[in-house]
Amino acid sequence: MSQHVISGLGSISKLMKILEDEHAKNILVVTGKKSYFKSGSAEALKPIFDKFNVFKFNDFEINPKIEDAIKGTKIARTNNIDTIISIGGGSVIDIAKLILAFFAYDQDFKKIINGIEKPKFSQINHISIPTTAGTGSESTKFAVVYLDKIKYSVAADFLIPKTVILDGTLCLSNSPSQKAFNGLDALAQAIESHWACGSTKESKFFSRKAIPILFKELPKIVSGKAKNNEFQDFFEASNMAGRAINISKTTSPHAFSYAFTSKYFIPHGQAVWLTLPKIFEIHKNALSLEKEKIVNYDDLQTSISEIIDLLGISQNDIANNLKKFVCALGLEPSMEKLGISTREKRQEIAKNVNLERLKNNPVLFSKKDICDVFNL
Repeated sequence: MSQHVISGLGSISKLMKILEDEHAKNILVVTGKKSYFKSGSAEALKPIFDKFNVFKFNDFEINPKIEDAIKGTKIARTNNIDTIISIGGGSVIDIAKLILAFFAYDQDFKKIINGIEKPKFSQINHISIPTTAGTGSESTKFAVVYLDKIKYSVAADFLIPKTVILDGTLCLSNSPSQKAFNGLDALAQAIESHWACGSTKESKFFSRKAIPILFKELPKIVSGKAKNNEFQDFFEASNMAGRAINISKTTSPHAFSYAFTSKYFIPHGQAVWLTLPKIFEIHKNALSLEKEKIVNYDDLQTSISEIIDLLGISQNDIANNLKKFVCALGLEPSMEKLGISTREKRQEIAKNVNLERLKNNPVLFSKKDICDVFNL
């Protein structure tokens, strides 16, 4: 599915023409409880929404549950919604996608979540206006949902929003830590997509464009020293990282990250980087020491070399160099210092891995590799 991406500072003002061109009538606006106002979206969009029949929905948790999606779906059905506008971060966009996934389905929604049945196509037009730079959800076919405290991913090509507006001014009010978490997630997505078994020529194009911008600009973004046009460039690079993983999917750092968040409440972007530096080093070392573990040697050799060049870092001591990068953002890169202090706790995290994401890894991990990643 092709997506129309509108980007630029102040580009939110183009929403009126989009709605008029699409002949929108009944609009469901999905927002965060606070971010909608804090980002400036509410003020900017009020004159536009006053001209349409608008229903608002923000009654859901940060990590959306199936019950939240069902509530939103009922509102959409009751009011004959023809357009959904999601304005917010990843959870907001996920809820909007879940409403789309459930809207035309008249059976038990758990069947979709469990993968027993696929979402039914809906004609509803989804316009996404992200107010965080990092998740890339505005350009992916995936929607995260929690069922009985377990994280699932619903996927369908029609869940990719038809139109995305990337207006960096809506992200400026985010806190330094939020910018750091989201930026690290985007950078991890771009790196993982480049070396993923599922990568393609197109996904690598997006990764190559995203990696140097994200790595260079993130420290300035977090410190507040970035100019508005630099933030806009960063925002667009984050979107490219999302477009990359929409094709390739993520790999082992993401596969291991979910347990850090669900069990220890470590923010997702930071959780991914608790393992990524060491995994990067394992991938590089496998090229010379353990070739038999590599799925496609030539592809990985090219990817590792390109990623190092794109990051502009030394080939020596990669893990420590990347940990220093995380520290410079004001975040802790050590799982031990974040409460996963015992061998038993780290073993438990290592066992709670997303096997689908791990299968996409370019190197087949041995028991020793897992021990190295988790300091076992």
